Amino acid sequence: MSHDIPEKQWAQVIEKTGGPVDYKQIPVAKPGPDEVLVNIKYSGVCHTDLHAINGDWPLATKLPLVGGHEGAGVVVAKGELVTDVEIGDHAGIKVCIQSSRDRQPLTTFYQWLNGSCLACDFCQTGDEPLCQKALLSGYTVDGTFQQYAIGKAAHVARIPKDIPLDAIAPVLCAGITVYKGLKESGARPGQTVAVVGAGGGLGSLACQYAKAMGLRVIAIDAGDEKKKMTQELGAEAFVDFSTSQNVVKDVQAATADGLGPHAVLLVAVNEKPFQQAAEVCDSWKQVCVI
Repeated sequence: MSHDIPEKQWAQVIEKTGGPVDYKQIPVAKPGPDEVLVNIKYSGVCHTDLHAINGDWPLATKLPLVGGHEGAGVVVAKGELVTDVEIGDHAGIKVCIQSSRDRQPLTTFYQWLNGSCLACDFCQTGDEPLCQKALLSGYTVDGTFQQYAIGKAAHVARIPKDIPLDAIAPVLCAGITVYKGLKESGARPGQTVAVVGAGGGLGSLACQYAKAMGLRVIAIDAGDEKKKMTQELGAEAFVDFSTSQNVVKDVQAATADGLGPHAVLLVAVNEKPFQQAAEVCDSWKQVCVI
């Protein structure tokens, strides 16, 4: 299968930290020996893209920079060393999730992993986000806010062709993030997980993943609209933190034994839910902070 690849493409580019973001034409990059070129059909937009633009983190971004780290599209070119990805395959440029098991509560963090060395101790033990030579999409290398994006073949997501690319794009960040959190929480089918911030972008996906994994979900958020939505997504109980007199007791009461959920998935950004999450669970249970 052949594809006509243009010399230039449209992209969202920042020339300096803090912006502005310019919609302009830039050259289409050519893949290196171990890389693929993906014709991006859809890209999600993450709040962390704003942090990258504004330079809010100590790691410097490349400049000029094309942001984005959750893009789905079609492979249109590949390097000579790439043998397990074919032209015409659907692929995603995504985040990679890492959990810190030596922290309590369990902390799950992510990088927009475009590639890693694959040879260091971290890469050899499945901890690629900790690789000291990691390449970060939309941060240290250009990301998915362009028509054609480069990705290391070893790290792009293989997407079945029967899955709509517009549906998969946001899953490549938010979906992967909460799925990893649920896995690391240790909760098993039939057990209960509380999702703090269940009505938001991450939380709504967490409810769906948890349901599919056989978990019982207690959704924690505010308002009738969030209650209706989370129940439609599979939550068995809803605790409205804006009206509850005691969130901790209400969450515990929503479990069969009254002792609280087996795990808490925390995707809220305020300080108080962090304190409450620890109180909800017994010492042997898990709080997973996203």
